[in-house]
Amino acid sequence: MLANLDRAQFIELLRKLGDEEDETVLTAARDIHAQMTVAGVDWDDLLVPEHPDEPEEDDEDYEDDADLDDDEQDDDLDDEDDQDDDLDDEDDEDERALTDEEKAEALSLITRLLDKGVSADTKEELEEYKQDIDEGEFAAMDLRYLRALHKRLAP
Repeated sequence: MLANLDRAQFIELLRKLGDEEDETVLTAARDIHAQMTVAGVDWDDLLVPEHPDEPEEDDEDYEDDADLDDDEQDDDLDDEDDQDDDLDDEDDEDERALTDEEKAEALSLITRLLDKGVSADTKEELEEYKQDIDEGEFAAMDLRYLRALHKRLAP
């Protein structure tokens, strides 16, 4: 299991922001924030620009490269390659299988979260996490999400 944003689930959480019950709204808002944090995205990544035909800031960087000589352009490309390598390393770490100690931590966090009286949707998600752990489909990024969720809900 990967802790990427699930579009349908994310939209369902957004719909809950209009609920009459404050607890439901607060839980949905916190779940949205936690999922975005774990996925490494912010609102700028999720929302479409008002005028999509206009060039974005990143596009302007390439226009500026026309003024650079070949050596300077090569240096910029090398920097981008280094950043891509760092992202690949992060992806590998995110998808890394858990150690036995981390599995025990994840199960402990799930138990503590269930004991806190979380929403029915969150309970269902936590029960699915238990299955994922048993099946070896629970990765390091999922554990980070559990830690963030527990920290947010801790008294």
